[in-house]
Amino acid sequence: MMAVRTMALSRAIPHLDRRYLIGGILAGLSAILVLMATQPPARTPVLVAGSDLASGTPLVALDVGVRWVENPEGLVQGDSVGELGDWSLAIPLAAGEPILASAIRPPEVVEAPHVFSMALPSQHAALGRISSGDRIDVYLTSSSGIDTRPVTVLVASNVYVVAVESSERAGGDPVVSMLLAVDDDLAPILAGAVHAGTIDVVRRAP
Repeated sequence: MMAVRTMALSRAIPHLDRRYLIGGILAGLSAILVLMATQPPARTPVLVAGSDLASGTPLVALDVGVRWVENPEGLVQGDSVGELGDWSLAIPLAAGEPILASAIRPPEVVEAPHVFSMALPSQHAALGRISSGDRIDVYLTSSSGIDTRPVTVLVASNVYVVAVESSERAGGDPVVSMLLAVDDDLAPILAGAVHAGTIDVVRRAP
């Protein structure tokens, strides 16, 4: 009789264990789902105009606030101006408006407000290892007068690169297209160099 009771009890315990185990798992999953449903979305700090801001003024001198947003795409992220302090607004902003990344300009572009386009084969443009924000030196190699030996001269130094784009010509040769920040004096120098011979650019060390 005792043996029968023991066998019956042993069969009942696993059944009860499985039932409680499944119930515990379901309760845990429910708790996780509730937590996921009630958890607020992640937010990122971005810079906003603390008051009406005029264009052309460095950010460090402006009333800049912070707002937390769910989607910071296209906005200036951070809880302070930090390294962007000497960058300037390109457009005026009303109080509360977020500061767009496309609406600020580095000091180099403020000093040289025009852009000059230059497209070079990659072997003449540091193999394409040039990025926006880099500075480059521009060299011209040409032959002139009765001496046909090529002569290379530095025509522009420390030129700021505004934007870069790489592409391929029909023959498959990579081409590096650059927008360079220039002023009224530098623009004609570069324009003349492009048509006077072979251009090479050197990326300057940071």
